[in-house]
Amino acid sequence: MSNLVITSIEPGKNTGGIKAKTDIIDFLKKEGYSSYTVNPYVSKLKKLILAGWKIPRDLSNQEFNKVIIQYPIPSERVLKKIIKVIRKKSKKTKIVFLIHDIQGLQSKSNDVIEHELKLFNLVDELIVHNEFMCKWLKSQGFKKKMINLEIFDYDNPQQIGENLDYVGSVCFAGNLFKSEFLKKLTLRHKVSVYGPNMFSNAPKSVEYMGQYSPEELPKHLKQNFGLIWDGPSLETCKGMFGEYMRYNNPHKTSLYISSGTPIIIWEKAALAKFVVENDVGITINNLNQLDDILDSVTPERYIEMKKNTILMAQKLRSGYFLRKAVESI
Repeated sequence: MSNLVITSIEPGKNTGGIKAKTDIIDFLKKEGYSSYTVNPYVSKLKKLILAGWKIPRDLSNQEFNKVIIQYPIPSERVLKKIIKVIRKKSKKTKIVFLIHDIQGLQSKSNDVIEHELKLFNLVDELIVHNEFMCKWLKSQGFKKKMINLEIFDYDNPQQIGENLDYVGSVCFAGNLFKSEFLKKLTLRHKVSVYGPNMFSNAPKSVEYMGQYSPEELPKHLKQNFGLIWDGPSLETCKGMFGEYMRYNNPHKTSLYISSGTPIIIWEKAALAKFVVENDVGITINNLNQLDDILDSVTPERYIEMKKNTILMAQKLRSGYFLRKAVESI
């Protein structure tokens, strides 16, 4: 029996979210998985055809040992049909959700959480971002096996940046419409910003560097640190996007590390523990402290973090963490 990874991809998009999904497909293909993609971003009629005819036709002609579904698939009808067809063919097939986002964690709505848990209980296991997401799901009553991914791998086609010179420079990459803290960021050091939806009237310390594809962007990340922060405040990460950092693995963390760039991350973020334990960056409580923290890093200390980051970059580029997770299914 073969193994399969199922993914929904929105045609015409080339974003970090799509990059995370396509990287997983590519890494799993190296592990012998075949790939099946669906496009739920279609009319109601085409969605009916997809769920009622195409998916049964495509998936019911063979048995699978393991099926990894990249969650969420933005059509519950399509998702449930996929699971039903696979279960009907063989009850021995292990079906696993590899979690990208949990809507209930973002919305904090009890109704959304309860509904999503019912979807999670349709499968055998979950691959979750980190131990904090695992603990949250257990606190909500989820009892099935969960596998800790630790961090997303990143298939980075650019050379790893090996410049060890320390000048206290920082970069930030992301969709800038939700990074409202940047509008208030007044520092002595420059923060080089990359991504779409750049706002006008940026502070002098925020320097916009343009927008690039996920594959090209690493070539431009020459700064000493990559910043992981979200929400409207400089004092802490709050709001829907900021609070979500307590549980999720921002994909930009993998972008930075796979490029050889050490991390500066909110100390209460889920990934802060990974950064500290692997010595690939530093944590920060308040962005108003950023100047002092950058000034306190010695060239010798930076070289130590940089070398650790380069070693971790090689792991992320090889699909190390995903491979370890799927072996645990």
